[in-house]
Amino acid sequence: MFTPGEPRARESILEKARAQGLVTATPTDTIVRDEYTPALIHLVSNILVWGGSRIFHHLHGVGMNEWRILSALANYPGATARDVIEVLGMNKSIASRSVNRLLELELVAQLNGSRGSRHLFLTDEGAHVHEDLLRVALQRDKILHSNLSADEVTTLNTLLVRLLDSADALQEFEQGLLRDVAHASRTTTSSKAARGT
Repeated sequence: MFTPGEPRARESILEKARAQGLVTATPTDTIVRDEYTPALIHLVSNILVWGGSRIFHHLHGVGMNEWRILSALANYPGATARDVIEVLGMNKSIASRSVNRLLELELVAQLNGSRGSRHLFLTDEGAHVHEDLLRVALQRDKILHSNLSADEVTTLNTLLVRLLDSADALQEFEQGLLRDVAHASRTTTSSKAARGT
């Protein structure tokens, strides 16, 4: 269990905080990091994204988002930007910036298709960069799994795919919360207008 700070120094700062009326007691209900799946996934993701971006940029001047697009295009040559966004679950503006970066670096080329569609392909150099970074990515994956058995890796990946199946329900929940907040805000604004405040 993570405890921030050295105990004696921590108690000293807690006393100062109490003197200023700040909250120093731990609430009854909090998130326990090692038991909260989103926190664990986020921590692993941070490690992978930060390290990957650093090494991929050092090797070929691309970040993690560009690498993910190169990887997607290796699997789906001729995919459109919309296809890539769907496959990767990537934000549209991030995908657009990353595709433009890859076009600038001439690692990806774009061909116009029917009805204004634009299809993306790896260039020869893009294929070379993909091959080089793939070796790094697979080694990182191997290191990540080093404390797990082959069966545990299979189970982990199966469970993660099943978690992804919850994405629609999660988005519905979030959209409901946003609608509730928007409704409450409109109601408050209407009440203030009625009172002339």
